[in-house]
Amino acid sequence: MRLTRKFIAALVVGVALVALVQGWFDYQRDRDTFERQLHNESAVLGRAIGRGVADVWERDGEAAARQFLESAASKSGRQQVRWVWLDAVEPGSPDAPRADRLALAPLLVDQVVTARDRQRRLELTYIRVVVPEQRIGAIEIAQSLEQIDSYLAASLRTQLLGSASAVTIAALFALGLGVVFIGRPISRLADKARRVGTGDLSGPLQLRQRDELGELATEINVMCDRLAEARSARETATEQLRHADRLMTVGKLASGLAHELGTPLNVVRGRARLIVDGEVEGADVVDSARIVVEQSERMTALIRQLLDFARPRALQKTAIDLAALSRRVCELVATIARKAAVTLVPPDASAALTVEADDGAVSQVITNLVVNAIQASREGSAVELVVRAVETLPPPYVGGAATSWVTIGVHDHGIGFDERTRARVFEPFFTTKAAGDGTGLGLSVSWGIVREHGGWIDVVSTPGAGATFTVYLPRGPT
Repeated sequence: MRLTRKFIAALVVGVALVALVQGWFDYQRDRDTFERQLHNESAVLGRAIGRGVADVWERDGEAAARQFLESAASKSGRQQVRWVWLDAVEPGSPDAPRADRLALAPLLVDQVVTARDRQRRLELTYIRVVVPEQRIGAIEIAQSLEQIDSYLAASLRTQLLGSASAVTIAALFALGLGVVFIGRPISRLADKARRVGTGDLSGPLQLRQRDELGELATEINVMCDRLAEARSARETATEQLRHADRLMTVGKLASGLAHELGTPLNVVRGRARLIVDGEVEGADVVDSARIVVEQSERMTALIRQLLDFARPRALQKTAIDLAALSRRVCELVATIARKAAVTLVPPDASAALTVEADDGAVSQVITNLVVNAIQASREGSAVELVVRAVETLPPPYVGGAATSWVTIGVHDHGIGFDERTRARVFEPFFTTKAAGDGTGLGLSVSWGIVREHGGWIDVVSTPGAGATFTVYLPRGPT
């Protein structure tokens, strides 16, 4: 709504300026009109009285003319009328004009002159009257400026009230239009943008406006549709990539599994032959049959574990014990470790820490890291797995404040790698192995799985001193 407030404020300021300018001009016009009207009234009155004074002066003399002037002045209402001599020697004499002599100079040519006595707050009008005397006389009409000021003040109040009313009406009108056509649509656009930012592409935005905001809403809906299609394609490609990586790992495990199945198969065959040949009797038959069942269940468990690892499926997060999962992975890759003469050190059984994650996906991550650690290790060395809970601030690309994490660290004692290699270790198809030994997808796929779970993988390595890959996953319920 900030844009709406800015729009309303700008409109109100604009209307206020226009109203103030218009009010000022109206005020000036009213003042000029009122003053002109007063001047005209004074001029008309002065001319009428002047003609009467001139006629009476010529016919009956000065005394009769002054008496006529006093009679006319008593009927002039709010205006003060008196006779003055323009050539009065002393300004303070009864017949001296109150206006400055310089202001009265035009009366020598014109018949009417106006002046203002601000000290006495008077508006003065002089009408020259020709009398049968050697002196220059005139009618002085004085009017208080308080009347003018009172009228102008009332006019100014009216203009200000009109301007305030116009601004208020404009503000209310702008508020209504701003909320309906700008505020609400932009709020809905912002809410849609926030949802898109969190990955929620559902629910098309409906704005029934045929303007720029409506066009923007339409384009956002089209963008969301395209993003949804791209996400679906990316998820499909990602799952295919993960499945390919699982199958590659299964290929590595299969050779070890064949050797692992050899021992129980030999036991089963030997015990079964003893039973068939009748070389065992009584309780020994039952014991041999039991051994056959146990070894069959062992082989079935190994094959089912391998099949479960290879089977593609969507992510299904549940509460899993990361330490127990790590120990199962160690059992799955034990044959590979024995062939490489590497010892696996699984997490301690007491380190039970729970995370909300997909069992199969996290198994794939740990398996990739452990197999890579085995391949990087020297003969006779060990690969250690450590599970622990930490409180730390995630990297900027993960975001969020410091939270609780469960980590699984895989440490090898191999040759390690330098900083340049560490910076590229999660790039797809990047590998330091010999041609044919790896595709460079395992760590890239593992990185994507961990990021989907809201975590990240940290790498610490020193050339000649091995490497440690640490998976950070959000802490789940214990």
